[in-house]
Amino acid sequence: MTLSPLTQNDCSRASLLHQEVFFKGWSEIDFLDLLKEPHIHGLKITENGVLTSYILWRVVEDEAEILTLVVTPFFQKKGQGSQLLHELTNHLIQNGVSYLFIEVAEDNMAGRAFYERHSFLFRNKRPKYYRREGNNLVAALNLSKRLL
Repeated sequence: MTLSPLTQNDCSRASLLHQEVFFKGWSEIDFLDLLKEPHIHGLKITENGVLTSYILWRVVEDEAEILTLVVTPFFQKKGQGSQLLHELTNHLIQNGVSYLFIEVAEDNMAGRAFYERHSFLFRNKRPKYYRREGNNLVAALNLSKRLL
């Protein structure tokens, strides 16, 4: 298992994983555009050279937002998501970031449980935010964690 920065060379595979895990996954172009932004960063885990998980975040002043955290289904519940979140949290603390935010779909029970285990707290709810199959809409839950 190797931990390293997510780069533009990873965008094609990152897009495929995102589409595998989320209903309306991001395209390769979405990832390329995001990684061009100066305040957006990513970290990945590879197994034998194959991308298996990654986290993408944005920093503005003393706040950071997780844009996405993806773990290949085969590696879910094996610690990769926790490792990425731990590495990110340490990096943010070292750089003086006070708060970390994430939006999670209300129907994403695994995601909600994951962030609760990592001490994220509910802040508020955005109704009808995420589109699902059949054009159904579900709320986004805004969660946060104080780092400093």
